[in-house]
Amino acid sequence: MKKILLALGLVALQISTAYAGEVKLTWGNLDQFTDVQEGRDSRDRFRENLMREFADIFNAQAKKLPDGYVMNVDITDLDLAGDIRPSMSSSQIRIMTAIYWPRMSFTYELRNEKAEVIANGKEELRDMDYLNRARFPSGVTHFEFEERMVQDWFRRQLAGGTFPNKDSSKLAVKN
Repeated sequence: MKKILLALGLVALQISTAYAGEVKLTWGNLDQFTDVQEGRDSRDRFRENLMREFADIFNAQAKKLPDGYVMNVDITDLDLAGDIRPSMSSSQIRIMTAIYWPRMSFTYELRNEKAEVIANGKEELRDMDYLNRARFPSGVTHFEFEERMVQDWFRRQLAGGTFPNKDSSKLAVKN
């Protein structure tokens, strides 16, 4: 009985995943990126967390896309907010100042449920005013400034009609 319930649960999980907007994130050579330096964690652990948390950031935005849509994102450069400085302990700390704003470069391709390309492009995001904005950390990631930069970009794509909005397609069906 337990095996049947487990199998049904896995099928339900696969079905729900197939219908949600999703992002497939790939990374260029992190060694050549502008700034993905670790502070307190080991290099490998920091990079593993960085890639996982950025996937979470992009996937949270993809939930706003209609069911079946897939976005392929290839991050080609990243310059995290702040700058790494030595500290009194063996680890380093990231200092946030106005001259070290976050920047990110990536290419993307958005496909609909029929695998047709809906939108694509190359983006160069930056937030030179990142320290002067109201801070509302999501708790999803340690990269709050970069997360907001991606959220703002995605919001602009939805508002401008470049990306379809899951909620607006439901409203269109009701009319």
